[in-house]
Amino acid sequence: MTGLGTVLDAARVLADPAAPAWAAETAAWIRDEVSAPAPALGRAGALCPYVPAALRRHHIELVECPLPPTDPGALDRWLLAGAAEFRADTVRRPSAEALLRCLVVVHTGLAGQEALLTGVRTRVKPLLLADGLTTGEFFPASPDTSVRNAEVPVARSPWPTLALRHSTPHDELFLAGQPELHRIFRAAGPGIDTRTAS
Repeated sequence: MTGLGTVLDAARVLADPAAPAWAAETAAWIRDEVSAPAPALGRAGALCPYVPAALRRHHIELVECPLPPTDPGALDRWLLAGAAEFRADTVRRPSAEALLRCLVVVHTGLAGQEALLTGVRTRVKPLLLADGLTTGEFFPASPDTSVRNAEVPVARSPWPTLALRHSTPHDELFLAGQPELHRIFRAAGPGIDTRTAS
């Protein structure tokens, strides 16, 4: 993916003392929090079950979106361009590999302005779901908690961040309380069916 600027392999960033701060902090968060066991969820495994393998196999990539908050439309277009490149790359891969691919977009220009990040996600997510993709929103003071345990925060990251990946049947659980997004997801279907991925 070249149109977005420099894209970094999260696993390699962890071993690179010269990595930029935004990348080093985000990669450490992925390793130490998102990949960590979360017994409070009432199940075995990591907070996000796919992330440990994705990180180990070099399928998580980081990219900086440095755009300032002055033009929300530009932020939307930047993310949609990134999503198009991401999808074009992953459709050439076996479905089991594409399932683990994730592009983590770190919005360094939105630090302290998380409402703008929410705006981008709100406007863009319906378009992504219609194309078999989805995005999750993360920021330092995120109030989002697990659908399994409302006491467990699940979306607190060091930087305002949007994570792009293929949608899967499991996303229906997260969208059940959002009727319009749920409708789009049901109409489009998941980007990858984990039951048949190979």
